[in-house]
Amino acid sequence: MIDESPKKPSKQAAEVKASSAKTAAAKNPAAKKAAEKKPSADRGRRYRGVSEEARQAERRQRFVEAGLTVFGSRGYHSSTVRSICAEAGLTERYFYESFSNSEDLLCVVYDYTNQRVRERVLAAVMDAPRDVSAMAYATLVAFLSIMRDDPRMAQLLFVEVLGVSERVDQRYRKSVEDFAQLMQLMVAPLLDAKALPAPLQPDILSVAMLGSVITVVSRWMINGIQEPIDTIAENLHVVLVAMMRHLVILADAPDASASK
Repeated sequence: MIDESPKKPSKQAAEVKASSAKTAAAKNPAAKKAAEKKPSADRGRRYRGVSEEARQAERRQRFVEAGLTVFGSRGYHSSTVRSICAEAGLTERYFYESFSNSEDLLCVVYDYTNQRVRERVLAAVMDAPRDVSAMAYATLVAFLSIMRDDPRMAQLLFVEVLGVSERVDQRYRKSVEDFAQLMQLMVAPLLDAKALPAPLQPDILSVAMLGSVITVVSRWMINGIQEPIDTIAENLHVVLVAMMRHLVILADAPDASASK
């Protein structure tokens, strides 16, 4: 009896076929590129009810938290991809799944940390009485509490991002502008739409107020966060409120020289 069932290709035939396919792809770059972009059969596959996309997002967040710990405790320049992977409990293969290098991760960790700080500060401002002085004090206490409760954040925000690269410097400058804008929002109700006399500019003044906060907080950190939060907050509050009140005086007397 003749066996008419389809015969399984031999191993040698399969290897020849695979080799021919590779040769054809090499001769046709467009076809090769299209093949590389084609979704794999594993994409979207679920493991214990969790999609691959969700697992990748979870791994990425573990690297972000690990980056905050490593950069914030050992320092960015003393860290390696291997040390970050060890902290995250994941392999380097998964690191490069989401990041090109340590600087990529630093940028993401910095943005993530800034977002957490902004959310807590804004929440404190919203809960404070509708009084500029009270909102300023609430902002200071919230900010100082974050720095005390998680020194990793303080180290990252004030030390580790400085001088890394132009790319990281741009993020730092944007963060300063964002927080300075918060200062402007607090001052705006005091001015009541009144213009400041030239050459005073709200954006420059708000950066100056923020600079005083950054300088005092940096000193507080360097000294080991020894003074109580209330002590630092009260002293900074005096400076900020004094500046704000002087701006109101200048706005009420626009003909006066800003230098007087």
